Order: sequence, then structure tokens, then C-alpha cells
Amino acid sequence: MTTRTLIQALGGYRAVAMRLNKKPTTVHTHMQEGVMPAAWYDALCKMAREQQVDEPPRSLFSFLKVTPTQTERDAA
Repeated sequence: MTTRTLIQALGGYRAVAMRLNKKPTTVHTHMQEGVMPAAWYDALCKMAREQQVDEPPRSLFSFLKVTPTQTERDAA
């Protein structure tokens, strides 16, 4: 799944923008960049469930990454 296929499955960037109370250009820009704001995750999951679309993977969103611990770095 990509940001584009998700947005298209949810009715297109204009429909998603309306539901998120965002400008269509904002949704379109994030869709083109391939990464959506983490703040949109819950809303887009809800929209996906409503439309019986697979929920988006977290990898499509800009969640913060945690620096690995020394133990994790040593194990790699």
C-alpha cells in the first residue's frame, strides 16, 4: 500500500481533505511525498474501516523514531 493507493481507496484527496478538515492541497502534497503526518493515523484508520479498506501501515506516517539502545546496537 502506498499513500496514493490509500487516498484513492478512501475517495480521493479532496474527499479525505474534507473529512480531515484540511485543504485539498495539503492532503495532495503529503500523498505525493509518500509520507503522511502521524497525527492523521487514527483518522485514516477509522476512514479505512468505514469503507472496508485495509488499515494503512504505520510506515506511511511520520512517527518519531527512537534511537536504539547500546544493547540493540551491539546486537546488530
